[in-house]
Amino acid sequence: MNRSYLVIVGARPNFIKAAPLFRRLSEFPQLGFTLVHTGQHFDRNMSEVFFEQMGIPKPDIQLDIKDGKPSEKIGKLISDLKEIIADKKYEGVIVFGDINSTLAGAIAASTNLKKLIHIEAGLRSHDRRMPEEINRVITDHLSDLLFVTEQSGLDNLLLEGVSASKMVLVGNIMVESIEIFRKTFDGSSALDDLALKAGQYVVATIHRIENTNDKQILIKLLKTLNVISEKYKVVLPLHPGTKKFITEYGLSSYLKPLLVIEPVGYIDFMKLVMDSKGVMTDSGGIQEETSYLGVPCCTLRDNTERPVTVTLGTNKLFPIETLDPIVILEHLENGRKSKVQIPHWDGEVSKRILELL
Repeated sequence: MNRSYLVIVGARPNFIKAAPLFRRLSEFPQLGFTLVHTGQHFDRNMSEVFFEQMGIPKPDIQLDIKDGKPSEKIGKLISDLKEIIADKKYEGVIVFGDINSTLAGAIAASTNLKKLIHIEAGLRSHDRRMPEEINRVITDHLSDLLFVTEQSGLDNLLLEGVSASKMVLVGNIMVESIEIFRKTFDGSSALDDLALKAGQYVVATIHRIENTNDKQILIKLLKTLNVISEKYKVVLPLHPGTKKFITEYGLSSYLKPLLVIEPVGYIDFMKLVMDSKGVMTDSGGIQEETSYLGVPCCTLRDNTERPVTVTLGTNKLFPIETLDPIVILEHLENGRKSKVQIPHWDGEVSKRILELL
């Protein structure tokens, strides 16, 4: 029996999670995927380059939601996706993670009475300031099949009353991407292009809205990066949204001590991470990638939806209110691990998912 699924992606983390599924799909001829790119990340460095580098097929359907407020974009996405889903007899809809495209896809699938499959389900920061947290909760409770990355995800879903029969611990599909492309990381010229030496720089990323839309918080983060830059060069791939706030608040002077670059593709970014002294970030996925690679990660938040990265990995939380560059430096210099083992974080995650589908 052939089964057809609509796969919805919209931003950088989705592309990394989708790549292993499409690479293994040829082993499952009874499955058919139609790929929709919502356009949530439309900049070449945040979108197109990932398709090229990771071998993701060209989207079958390309949407465009660049303009408007977040609520307006989500509303338009729901409307557009409802039409797409109703147009063909899909077995179900597959969404990833916690971005706005995930939420829109979940609502569109549910209103069309289609099965909803959520990859990376059950993660919780328990912080409702984060739009991503709202997206996760709603998507999980609308889903018919929940693929979970770590034990905490199962625990969270059970506490929220989700039936155990709907959830499966399959592991972390972002880790599978690392396994697939790891040999290509060494071929990256990123360090040479930026005149960097391994172990002598720190990679930083800031993009969470709760860290960027508050001027005082953003100043504190940038000041902290400036202090770290007195000892290690700080490489900051500047997210377009963060750049916008920095410009609006008149904070560009804080960027001068930093090596500010445009967002880079997956291969170059992972090379920068692997060879760095460590990473400072408010990202969720980077906490996972660094933990798997044994690279020290300083998460610039007071919570994480990925607690296994703290208990078994190399991640440590640094609440904004009490940021201390000295403590951050201590973790950057001493937090590396030679080997990290987290259950089901391997190169077989896509196989588990596709077999279940």
